[in-house]
Amino acid sequence: MRPRDWLPWVVAAVILGWLAYRVPLDALRVALRHGAYVPLALYVLLESVAVLPLDAFATREALALAGVRRTWTELFLLRGATYLLGLVSYVAGQGGIGVYLARRGVRAGRATGAMLFLMISNGIVLAVIASLGLLADLPRERRELLLLMACGALAGIVLYLAVIAVAPPWLARRAALTPLFEAGLAGHLRAAGARLPHLLGLAVLNWGAFRVWGIVVPFWQGLALTTVVLLAGALPLTPSGLGTVQVLQVLFFARWAAGADAAARAADVLALSLVHHVFNLVWQALLGLVCLAALRRTGGGAAAAAETAAPPSGGEAA
Repeated sequence: MRPRDWLPWVVAAVILGWLAYRVPLDALRVALRHGAYVPLALYVLLESVAVLPLDAFATREALALAGVRRTWTELFLLRGATYLLGLVSYVAGQGGIGVYLARRGVRAGRATGAMLFLMISNGIVLAVIASLGLLADLPRERRELLLLMACGALAGIVLYLAVIAVAPPWLARRAALTPLFEAGLAGHLRAAGARLPHLLGLAVLNWGAFRVWGIVVPFWQGLALTTVVLLAGALPLTPSGLGTVQVLQVLFFARWAAGADAAARAADVLALSLVHHVFNLVWQALLGLVCLAALRRTGGGAAAAAETAAPPSGGEAA
């Protein structure tokens, strides 16, 4: 087994070990015993079903801007099926779309570029929404952490968009990068706009999970901080964000939890985070299996398999 296969699990174990050290296990057991399991399980099912159509719409728009056209129905089933790969990581789920497209007639370079375009436009939206969270009333230490993350993310976005605007030939001619430069600044803006409803909906639904569990997090503060958690959870540091999400949620949301002391409040948030993670994996797996079976029954979109749009400018990348 290669290091890249087991290293994310090691990172997750280290983070969870640190949480176990910071949050007393007795307090965690108490929080788990009093959890709202049934309402949360149903709510997480709602989350999974509600965001998929928005995800499919945003994916269709971004792929079209990258020179690949598919129907919304095909991408609805495809995106649902790749939720199975999303159990490993966000990057694996997005990569599954690229593999599917390459097997259905899209040139490998364009399929790779389309996936990069998808992930980059997603990251841009998350970073911008999270940065707007600085307008919310946050505790000083949380504001400083958010400011640090926002400055780093926005600096990276500005640098990336500057490269797209300049379009140096030695980069623009590379097959895997050509779709990014063909989309241009306007295409990135359109893809981000199409992705906005999906990611805003995902952030709002994640905020709602705290309410279902009984943790009353104010809406605007919760929305801002939840977006940061989503952005960090999408990074391929740990399997499916395990550990990364939990530690940020404890740091961000423990102040609003019920409990006699800081340990009890942190335990309540950690309990919610772990249970929500498990329920999300279960529903994601079931939804993925249903969509995968439906995709296979329809022939994997074979009727549209060879149909790719002409690139916004220039010719097809090799």
